[in-house]
Amino acid sequence: ILLTRSFYSKIGTEKETCLTLMRKYLAMEHTDTPLQIKSVVVPEGLKGYLYIESYKQANVKQAMEGIGNLRIGVWKQQMVPIKEMTDVLKVVKDRAMLKKGAWVRLKRGIYKDDLAQIEQLDPSRSQVILRMIPRIDFTRLTSKSTGESDEQGGGAGNKRKRRARPTAQLFDADKIRLLKLGDVTRDRDYWVFEGNRYKDGFLIKPMAMSALITDGVKPTLSELEKFEVRLEEEADKLASTGMVSQDATPTFAPGDCVIVIEGGLKDLVGHVTRVETRSVTVKPADAEIKEDLQFDPNHLRKHFRLGDHVKVLKGECEGDTGLVLRVESNLIFLFSDLTMHEVKVRANDLQLCTERASGVDSSGHFQFGDLVQIDQQTVGVIIRIERESFSLLNMHGKTVNVRQQAVVRKNTRNAVSLDSEQANIRAKDVVKVTDGSFAGFQGEIRHIYRNWAFLHCKSVIENGGIIAVKTRHLARVGGTRSASSAGFVAQSPRLSSPSHPSSGGGGDGKGWNGLGMALRTRS
Repeated sequence: ILLTRSFYSKIGTEKETCLTLMRKYLAMEHTDTPLQIKSVVVPEGLKGYLYIESYKQANVKQAMEGIGNLRIGVWKQQMVPIKEMTDVLKVVKDRAMLKKGAWVRLKRGIYKDDLAQIEQLDPSRSQVILRMIPRIDFTRLTSKSTGESDEQGGGAGNKRKRRARPTAQLFDADKIRLLKLGDVTRDRDYWVFEGNRYKDGFLIKPMAMSALITDGVKPTLSELEKFEVRLEEEADKLASTGMVSQDATPTFAPGDCVIVIEGGLKDLVGHVTRVETRSVTVKPADAEIKEDLQFDPNHLRKHFRLGDHVKVLKGECEGDTGLVLRVESNLIFLFSDLTMHEVKVRANDLQLCTERASGVDSSGHFQFGDLVQIDQQTVGVIIRIERESFSLLNMHGKTVNVRQQAVVRKNTRNAVSLDSEQANIRAKDVVKVTDGSFAGFQGEIRHIYRNWAFLHCKSVIENGGIIAVKTRHLARVGGTRSASSAGFVAQSPRLSSPSHPSSGGGGDGKGWNGLGMALRTRS
């Protein structure tokens, strides 16, 4: 069988001409001179040409006679080489529609396989503007600034040494200036260095669409952390664009309240009675529907009402519990029992429950409200426990995120300090803030570290009610605590020794009064 390319079909009428050939074939099928062609192919996007499959070239000319759009092609046809025949019939997969915020990877260059995010689209020029983590070659810049040659050897036989791929790291203008590696200028919101533009540490670079990998791009956890993207929000984006893996189907359990989101029974509410691999059996809440119905798991979503007490099954807030405040499509806003603030979670990541979260991490070493050491000079209180990290309120009143392995629990149970009235205060004392941004607030001391105190105030909603205040800005409520009762002034064991003159025993019996005397200590 031969495949012949016809020159030339009238541009824009390729498919119409193909249908005309099909009608002619059907009309002559039962005559004495039927058309001896096998197929007609019109590749998508190819203008002015069509392909006719037959045993002989004469059969192609016979089929083209009398068709106005092919009157030029009657006199000129070309045999398609055997190697190119498969490309003609190759089915090209539709490219995913690009939009702002979509994730892509690069095909070539030093950024090959690097993750990037689309900032802007320019379809007319087939270009996009990407946001990516830059790879600046500091070795080359250093050798350039010192005047050293970057080639190894000068002979014709010596090959140029292949450079290592630069490390991906955020752009730091101060570092460039400190190392004197080149001129860094400012252009509105962008830093400009060596012809490239940077914003918030990321490289903002135009790129041709043909240089991008757009299909099946699934960012890893570490990559998303570098882009500072909240995982739940990104999972919603990937699901909406159809880029989530096929096995990521929602999980249901008998008793779950669900709502139908696709199909003819959309918005039907019911309860799950049976769960199988590829189907979920639901008993409708509508009394008029007597029989149980089966649905595809992807056509269902968990359904919650205002006031339901739920537990987070996965995500950053895994293990947290709270009350449902409002429902917006696939997102549930709940009031956390641990942090006492609003949390946004996907509906399929929740489950009805009656117990409250304990506030203990998966390892059991930390819990909500613990004091931990961040570095040698800084401590903080755990205000939120996530899957792999903690949210801390440090002693300076700032919220920071740290990994569990980077902190150490600190015991300050017996720590004592002085308040604004020089009275002793310690953990569990009720105090009032007398100065600063929290002046007038009252709460219970949870931890004391040096001259800082962490209080729990019921009138504060943020950070689980924990605030950090200097101890000199506090005043103890309910009177002052004496130094002796607090045990704050420690007595030297030598003073209580029977042999010491002041104890009444030993010595010369004459007593001893050292008040006002100058003393010298011996090593």
